[in-house]
Amino acid sequence: SLDEYEDDEAGQKERKKEDAITQQNTIQNESSIGDTSSSYLLNCINKCLLFDFHSTANAPEDDAPNRYSRTERTSYSRYSRDANSSGSSLPSNTLEKRIEELERELAKERQENARLMKMTQDKEELIGKLKEEIDLLSRDLDDIEDENEQLKQENKTLLKVVGQLTR
Repeated sequence: SLDEYEDDEAGQKERKKEDAITQQNTIQNESSIGDTSSSYLLNCINKCLLFDFHSTANAPEDDAPNRYSRTERTSYSRYSRDANSSGSSLPSNTLEKRIEELERELAKERQENARLMKMTQDKEELIGKLKEEIDLLSRDLDDIEDENEQLKQENKTLLKVVGQLTR
């Protein structure tokens, strides 16, 4: 019937809006990483998504950035959307794959960063321990030098006494 068709069409529009908002938020979050080449690519993807979103919206009330609050827009999850959505196009699938690839790359970079931070922390701890050991050895060396000087003085005194006794 006509009502079912209109409901289905409205549902598809709503899914498209949610998908576009989710992708836009994901791209904005990832573009805050700071990598200039990735940032440029993500900005291009963002523009494409906005163009795609605005080209599918027919009425002014479909303008999602004005219609939804920031918390509502960020609460959508792109992993919870219907996988059989007939509204998805090949370019958005390609963009999704690229986004997922970038997310995996980001996860790897974060793991590498955590590993390097741990290594740095371990090396700093080792440096601290070595500095303490150097300080102890330096104090021991000072004590040995003082003892050596004292023994030299005692040796001179003994040589004088032996020299006087032999005369």
